[in-house]
Amino acid sequence: MAHLFDTINPNFFSVLSSPNKKTYIDCIFIIYHAIDTIEDAFQGDREYIVSRLVDYFDEQPVEEFLDIEEDEPARTSRQKALHVISVLKKNGWLGEEELGDYKTSLNLFDYSIQIIDTLENISNHKQSEYTGEIFTVYSLLNSFTLDEGIGVLEQAYQKTNDIIRKLKSLKANIYRYYYDITKKQSKNDLQKLLEKLLIEYKQNFFDSAYYNLKTTDSLPRYKRSILESILKIQNNDKTMEGLAAMAQKLKRIEDYNEAFHYVEDRLRFITDSFSALEHLILAIDRKNEQYISAAASKILFFTNQSDDIEGIFNRLFKIIMTQKDINYQSMFNLTHARNLDTGSLYNQRRLRQEPVAEQLVWDPDMISEEYRQEKIKALLKNNIYGKKDIDQHVKYLLDGKPSVKAGDVLLETQEDFIKLILIFLYSKSVGMHYDVEVLKEEVKNNFVTFQNFKIKEVRR
Repeated sequence: MAHLFDTINPNFFSVLSSPNKKTYIDCIFIIYHAIDTIEDAFQGDREYIVSRLVDYFDEQPVEEFLDIEEDEPARTSRQKALHVISVLKKNGWLGEEELGDYKTSLNLFDYSIQIIDTLENISNHKQSEYTGEIFTVYSLLNSFTLDEGIGVLEQAYQKTNDIIRKLKSLKANIYRYYYDITKKQSKNDLQKLLEKLLIEYKQNFFDSAYYNLKTTDSLPRYKRSILESILKIQNNDKTMEGLAAMAQKLKRIEDYNEAFHYVEDRLRFITDSFSALEHLILAIDRKNEQYISAAASKILFFTNQSDDIEGIFNRLFKIIMTQKDINYQSMFNLTHARNLDTGSLYNQRRLRQEPVAEQLVWDPDMISEEYRQEKIKALLKNNIYGKKDIDQHVKYLLDGKPSVKAGDVLLETQEDFIKLILIFLYSKSVGMHYDVEVLKEEVKNNFVTFQNFKIKEVRR
């Protein structure tokens, strides 16, 4: 197998690690969009591309390039544009072609196009769409005929492979959010955490991928029919022989047995993939629940200002993280300890004595009813924020109405605010009897300002 750098320039990625990498990537995107048309087909007039880059350098100041040659001018916008083109050509991003009549074109290579597509998707936070993916495989196999057999089989195989890869990417995407709230800097910022959870995570995960995967493009709706269609093809000797003969002709496979195995491998891959999809979706569900639980725990911890142990530690951590010079002696009784000799930690053995239990005297008047109720409330505190309790709380808020706006929910205490956050957070969890719809308005409710959303009843 050929090595990667036998295909692309060994210095290809040096552009993305340059001190001027932000300028270079902007220019790469400009060139890409300038010649991304049917007529140009990623081949554009050199002067036109230069003019587009000149416009870019005219609009915003750019720091001096650190990789210019001693005799290369790069002061004006045109000189900077020519320098960028020269760097991209030298590092294998662009190719130049003489067209005659003093005209020159700049061409993007096939691998450059693939990498630029990927970089742009990452830059724009573009997520894979899943709507219709499983249905497409179902439709292809459901309308299978021997006349178009190999073409249909190849499309079904490719679509199945795309589904698997996208679901794997989806699971990795959830981990990226989970990693961000547990490892990165934003884990200590409640506002950033809420924005990532209630806006970015919902849009990029729930709305664009997960929701459709669990509803319109649900695996159980089509899995049985897909597996039955594959089994029908495999059990028909005439169909299998016809597919093998077509594979010999279209795929230029000389040996009939090799062509037959080629068809079998494609069918087996589709069967195995759809049989294993349930396990992959289950892993995605677990990762999603793990992220939501971690985010909910962070939110509950950050909003805890009570006088219990958790609240005290919360305030203590904030002091330590916001103040650099802290006198720890005022908080802890710290002393230096050292061993005087090797025997200084020795404890003399004592004769073991059997303990004698004393009679326990209980006075009911020692604990007041008010104190008892406070202790019961503290013991139940960690159990009132479960998904079932939030689901029941939403039923109480709706009170028979089809929907209610979050801005109209009465927020009297900090506990009410936490419950409202968890209503949004648990809205897409399995088994909940409500859903939320984000509204394009900002509302102030008592002591907090947030983007309003509608809480709707869902009958299951």
